[in-house]
Amino acid sequence: MNKDQIVSICDNLIDHLTVLKGYVELGKLNNKVNHSLVILDEINSMEIMVTELVNKLLSLDE
Repeated sequence: MNKDQIVSICDNLIDHLTVLKGYVELGKLNNKVNHSLVILDEINSMEIMVTELVNKLLSLDE
């Protein structure tokens, strides 16, 4: 697996995390999701980790 494939996978993961985050935030606004703050914190942490990984991979070319 090359760097471009890894970046593509990470970008795909970020897209999915963004969708999940949106649904959790919507549920939180409507008070329909239990534990939404914990779920949202976990999604935010995962999003940060994946973004950092992408940035590190992209910096390998520099």
